[in-house]
Amino acid sequence: MINPALVIALVILGWGSAAVAMLWGLLRVIRHHYQGLPPQAEGRPNPRSERHEVKVSLSA
Repeated sequence: MINPALVIALVILGWGSAAVAMLWGLLRVIRHHYQGLPPQAEGRPNPRSERHEVKVSLSA
């Protein structure tokens, strides 16, 4: 007969290994499909570095 402590250890080890395998697969897919940012031209400013202000008036 299998010891109950061994059953619990095997369940935890099984779930842990499944989680690690899924994380590894997800990281492989992300690394394979990651495009990165396009190269910026010399004279053009980076649009992500521009600062935008939003002004909201709630007076009715």
